[in-house]
Amino acid sequence: MKPDKPNIRHIPFNRILRRYLLYQIPGISILVLLSLFFVHIVEVPIWAVWLLAGAWIVKELVTVPFTWRLYSRPRLSPTELMIDQEGIVLEKLDPVGFVKFHSEIWEAEVNDQDTVIEKGTKVRILEFRGMKLIVEKAG
Repeated sequence: MKPDKPNIRHIPFNRILRRYLLYQIPGISILVLLSLFFVHIVEVPIWAVWLLAGAWIVKELVTVPFTWRLYSRPRLSPTELMIDQEGIVLEKLDPVGFVKFHSEIWEAEVNDQDTVIEKGTKVRILEFRGMKLIVEKAG
């Protein structure tokens, strides 16, 4: 039986909106500072500042549909990102041993207790039990 994928939670609209607005703070800050600079130092008419602010709002309205998915993605933990990735057996898994995943060494256990996986074999990470990987032979 194949394990379920990581639990990808639905993110509420208010959280997505909050993320989006927080990412906009640097741009809005720059807009305000430039507006103050142009009005007080360069003596640009105030209508030009309002035109710039209006153009900024239009830009936001146009780009939101293209960037919305970036803000609505759930954040997966580093261990959830490891699921379905491959590692290499460092010590025979009978049923427990060690697997190298990227530069890290993890204790691992074979999903099927009757299976033995030899050193050097590629394995696929199925899930976690505490700090132990549950794996199966890749391919």
